Amino acid sequence: SILGSIPHGVDTFDSTFPTRNARHGQLMTRTRGTFNIQRAENASLHEPVCHQCACSLCKNHTASYLHHLFRANEPTAVTLATAHNLHYMGWLMQTQREKILNDEL
Repeated sequence: SILGSIPHGVDTFDSTFPTRNARHGQLMTRTRGTFNIQRAENASLHEPVCHQCACSLCKNHTASYLHHLFRANEPTAVTLATAHNLHYMGWLMQTQREKILNDEL
């Protein structure tokens, strides 16, 4: 895992994980963990995918809207989900850098 590799000195990652997951409706969040936006219960989730996220998806759209886009096979769904997952990975790496600088790792 990425978080397990960092304490061993690995500091460069090249992965299709966030984009591949986004194409399949899997969103990575700080508050819900990884979840599938395409599940039926998300059709009525009229709130951001993650309240703690500042990406364009979470600031401007609801989870139910993204659910609708995936169900309608709109290309915008994958674009928004990919941007969200990449934003999450950027946040995750920033938190790890801060832990290294604070001698917490």
